[in-house]
Amino acid sequence: MKAPTTGIIGAAVGDIVGLPYELRADRTKDYNFELKLNDYSDDTILTVAIANWLSGERTEQHLRQNLLDYSLRFKDKNVWGRGFQAWFESGGTIDRKGIASNGAAMRVTAIGYASDEIGEVLRLAEMSARITHDSDEAVRGAQSVAAAVMLARKGNDKDTIRRYIESTFGFNLNRTVEEIRPDYHFEILCDRCVPESIICWLQGNSYEQTVRNAVSLGGDADTMAAIAGGIAASTPGMGVPPTLAQPCFDLLPNDFKTIIAMYQ
Repeated sequence: MKAPTTGIIGAAVGDIVGLPYELRADRTKDYNFELKLNDYSDDTILTVAIANWLSGERTEQHLRQNLLDYSLRFKDKNVWGRGFQAWFESGGTIDRKGIASNGAAMRVTAIGYASDEIGEVLRLAEMSARITHDSDEAVRGAQSVAAAVMLARKGNDKDTIRRYIESTFGFNLNRTVEEIRPDYHFEILCDRCVPESIICWLQGNSYEQTVRNAVSLGGDADTMAAIAGGIAASTPGMGVPPTLAQPCFDLLPNDFKTIIAMYQ
């Protein structure tokens, strides 16, 4: 199957590009790092789970079942955070109140395609976050990413999107990647990596530059590149290069490919 170059493929490619440089592997703060396209992680699995949820009944019950089904299907893949793994292994019975990590934000790209109404996008993003990351910080992270995707694909310029996210969510997006990089380190809290991921897109002139920006910060590389890459691939003129999209797409299960192709 031919790989799409726009849509939620951007999140999957960012995940695959960043995965070798996540903390458990060999972190980098080198913008010119080697592209190692070998595997995907929970970022892609849960992005597809959310996309599949949106194609059916948009209820909390259906969402919970999709997150559980996809997670349990890949439970032996060494990509899960301990807290989230405990949640899905419990059948979703563990209380996740107060969890503020970036798992809520990494998987929401498809929500930016679910509606042309910003209020509905924000509602769906909040629902998607609270089921496993029940905190205002996680909701803020998920909503800001989904809103950026929706606003970008509708043709809003970067300055308009920057101002909307800053005024709505209180993030400081007036920094540069070069200013952030020297002192940045591995962060999983939404408020400490979602704004930086968005900045990587704001400063990127192409899809590849965007994901390289994200990985070069030396943080949670696969998640940050998935977030930034998902926004980039929704931006007119910033599609994933076919030479990057196709080898990443070919790594994915066939049903993932079918779902990803629905969101372009």
